[in-house]
Amino acid sequence: MKKIVAIILLSSFVFLLSCNKEDSPGYNYDLNSNVLPPYVTLSSTAAKTVAQGGSVNFTFQMRTAQQQAVTVYYDVTGDINLTNQTVMIDRDKTSAVATVNIPNNVIVAPATTATATLTLVKAEKADGTLLTIGSKNNPATQKVTINITL
Repeated sequence: MKKIVAIILLSSFVFLLSCNKEDSPGYNYDLNSNVLPPYVTLSSTAAKTVAQGGSVNFTFQMRTAQQQAVTVYYDVTGDINLTNQTVMIDRDKTSAVATVNIPNNVIVAPATTATATLTLVKAEKADGTLLTIGSKNNPATQKVTINITL
């Protein structure tokens, strides 16, 4: 009986040694590369309410810091039109805050409210490389509604 167990163990050992590690399905996974490209997103897409004449802050963030500054481009459209606005995320930082000032004369009588939308348009590193907008590369989700009141 001992001879049979020894033969089985020896043949199993020889079989395992003869396996080619590179052909194994689990050996070919690339764990060193970054599969999710760098992206910029709004920290919150929840609607914000602000009185006319006031201001509201928006935070743009990245999941990882970059080795160069990133310029974030955004538009505010609707009852307010502020296009080609920018905010800079500094080198080795992951976020920046943009302040949108709401003018006093936005709401025209007889209306009591107005609406605008902040849209994240693009993000670009200092060397001109474009970053993805949103973690799923869906720029349509990177918008915030601004409700303006009296």
